[in-house]
Amino acid sequence: MHGNLLVWLGLLLLVYFLFGGQKGVVALIRAVRTSNAMKAVMAAYRAGDYETALEKAERLKDRAKKTAEYCCIRGEMLHHAGRLDEAEASLREALPLHDNSREKALVYDMLASVLMDQERYTEAIAFYETAGTAWPDRGSNQKGIAEAWLRQGRELKEAVDCAGQAVEIDRCASGMPKEALDTRLGEDLAVLAWAVAANSGNVGEVDKLVTEAFQLCGTRTKPILSQIHYHAGQAYEALNIPEKAQDHFRHAREIDPKGIFARLSSKVAR
Repeated sequence: MHGNLLVWLGLLLLVYFLFGGQKGVVALIRAVRTSNAMKAVMAAYRAGDYETALEKAERLKDRAKKTAEYCCIRGEMLHHAGRLDEAEASLREALPLHDNSREKALVYDMLASVLMDQERYTEAIAFYETAGTAWPDRGSNQKGIAEAWLRQGRELKEAVDCAGQAVEIDRCASGMPKEALDTRLGEDLAVLAWAVAANSGNVGEVDKLVTEAFQLCGTRTKPILSQIHYHAGQAYEALNIPEKAQDHFRHAREIDPKGIFARLSSKVAR
């Protein structure tokens, strides 16, 4: 769902402040402060400590003024913490503050994910499509659409097509740190595994996709690892292999007990 968004969003924002339209010593100081705050938020996020991440995100303000990155990061952390209405409000505040099309695409993607967790699927798909228009060579947009269909148990052929497109796009992606690219592809593969399971029931292909997803995502970031386990659990549930499915759902809950995918896994746990 999130493609390790914050890892490379932080880098993107730092580059913007260092080399973008703002000049002078004040801009440099602001960039350093933003970088340090982002690192603190990221450390808490990786550990699944969303309340601390929200506290650290306050340092992304420009004095009392809400900045684009503050609204964006705060919205994402509120989402992980399960405060969906607040997350939506913060992300909607962020949208008009971004001029760069790729930054705006990230916010559209985050907002789509919040809407999907609110089961507002039609709106979610529309935002994923808008994100795809703003940043067409980013597979996460197609992956989000696939997951929206899968959660509803409908348009399964379209879901597998969208997830396959996401994988195809992100296998060729470049221009960001390897960890971020690997994580994004790993998330795509996990959703594709679910889509394949729901369509063809090919156990061998699902096993292969899940294995690669875990290899790419590693263990450093709890929310991401929990997400991969949740999607793997859904894949094996679709294959009617309940023991494997429940094992993955249990891991999703244990790894990131306060996160999105712990809550989703609890809904399907038996």
